[in-house]
Amino acid sequence: MGVTGEIYQGDGVSIFLPQGWQAFPEDVSTSESGVKKLFVYKDAESAFDIFTHAGLTICYYPEGFIYLTGRGFYSDVRDIEPFPLGEYVWGGYVCNSFGYPYTVLEGKKDNRYVQIMILEANGEHRISLYDEDVRRIVESIHIS
Repeated sequence: MGVTGEIYQGDGVSIFLPQGWQAFPEDVSTSESGVKKLFVYKDAESAFDIFTHAGLTICYYPEGFIYLTGRGFYSDVRDIEPFPLGEYVWGGYVCNSFGYPYTVLEGKKDNRYVQIMILEANGEHRISLYDEDVRRIVESIHIS
């Protein structure tokens, strides 16, 4: 039957938002770098749930931004094989950060970078890159 949901339109980004997921844009009023973030969390009811639930942090960078991978900040880093999904060919790695498991995806298109940090487990909440709803979100990312 597939995943049902709606299209979320934010500041320079649109994504498919599956039923049961919420999107919370970061307040960028104090950002000097131009980097924007969108937090997309499963079963979240408020922005505070990003601290207790599993979800995605989508970072999208302005054109011409010099992107440096953050892989050196994490432990147990293992590369993942690049794969096409949606508008991007995603590379990246799986890792741990302070005991939390992540999959970090990195993509580039039209001289713009996108990074997705998938927090796979937080308390009783679990998601995976291989979940149909997560893949639909990643596949649908469009940066304007």
